[in-house]
Amino acid sequence: MVEFMLVLPVMIVLMYGIVEVSRLVFIFASVSNASRQAARYGAGSGEPNTGVAYFQDCDGIRDTANRSAILTEFNEINITYDRGVTEDGEQIPILDIDPSPDADTCPIGDNVIRNGDRIIVQVSASYEPILEIGNIEPLEIVSANARTFLISVPIFGSAFPTGFKAETATPSRVPTRTPDENATPTEPPTSVPTSNLTFEAYLTQFPRTPTNTLPPTLTFTPSATPTASQVPPPTATAILCTGDYNVGHGALEFEDNIMRMEIFNNTGHTLTAASVYVEWNHDTGGNPSLRLQQILLAGQAWTGDLFSPSAFVPAYYPFIPTGASAIEFYFDQNYAFQDGAERIVVTIGNPGCVNYPVDSRK
Repeated sequence: MVEFMLVLPVMIVLMYGIVEVSRLVFIFASVSNASRQAARYGAGSGEPNTGVAYFQDCDGIRDTANRSAILTEFNEINITYDRGVTEDGEQIPILDIDPSPDADTCPIGDNVIRNGDRIIVQVSASYEPILEIGNIEPLEIVSANARTFLISVPIFGSAFPTGFKAETATPSRVPTRTPDENATPTEPPTSVPTSNLTFEAYLTQFPRTPTNTLPPTLTFTPSATPTASQVPPPTATAILCTGDYNVGHGALEFEDNIMRMEIFNNTGHTLTAASVYVEWNHDTGGNPSLRLQQILLAGQAWTGDLFSPSAFVPAYYPFIPTGASAIEFYFDQNYAFQDGAERIVVTIGNPGCVNYPVDSRK
């Protein structure tokens, strides 16, 4: 009894310490898992049932985090965004968005985001001992996770279109049903229209004899028609865009408010662009917002006002002349900062070069 009384306080303190440390580790794991699962939900592709993108579904992100709350309740769930980090580990902010994990900027607008942006979810909870021991203050446990999300994926085909053989106009054979040998064929009854009975009776009672004799039928002998010679239809010659007749490009160049790329058309033919795709750092300029307002290629201009990280230029299908030419993109301010997201893709639509991309990254 004496030994048990001496050991009992030590055992109680030890067991209580194990319980408290286990609670602390469990709460820490819950907070860490909540921020990780919420960031994974926000980085999902597509749109959930709410009709908004995952990275804009603030309630869905917080519900995902709260499902990981075990043995605790979260004090704060902050959601914010950034452009990633530099080589030195510093965050790259988005226009008018505070990238600090302590900030809550959800939801974010569609016109300020682009592919490669990150969603950051920070979850915090408080740990307090079950028993009040001395002046131990509540311990705040914080965990933040960031994930990159995509808003769109431009797809550029490089394969030539393949033809297919149409179905023949001859119908397929239908098997004929063979009657049973023991079956007796039955002729269908002949139906007599009731509507003509009165008229037939009238003709029988009062027959009429035609008095007019029809003139003899004239027969015309057709003259010999010369057989037309068959002229083969013209065959379009496919243009080669590879090898010695390739279509290449130069490096991206920046001067004041212009982003430029040279295009080298060695095919010997004037080509037509099926689409023009461009990416630029739209939230860093003088204002700092940066808007695309004009495009020029061999004197063919497009004018508009685009404020977006990436876009297929609407209703712009310029001709690409032979030799060297340059496509130029004019912005409303100087292009002050390049972040590596810049890209120009001109897709050719001529036969033989269909879906051939002139991509600044290749």
